[in-house]
Amino acid sequence: MNNKHIPNRILFGLKVKQLRQALGYSFLELSNQTGLSVSYLNEIEKGKKFPKADKLQSLASALGQSPERLVTFNTEDGLDTII
Repeated sequence: MNNKHIPNRILFGLKVKQLRQALGYSFLELSNQTGLSVSYLNEIEKGKKFPKADKLQSLASALGQSPERLVTFNTEDGLDTII
């Protein structure tokens, strides 16, 4: 499937989920590190929400990424294997 037809918030959510799982974090652990609620993180991963700049920075930090890297999508992200 071509990623160009999928809304960025969905790709972003998939990327966050992959990174969270790769780091072995539960929603609660990521919530504690970011200050974002578990329900908000769940909505991000489902592609229903996209964080504003301050929350994006916190999330990127907790996932060991720059905010720019977190919102950039390419084949190196491995998202094409999920979609």
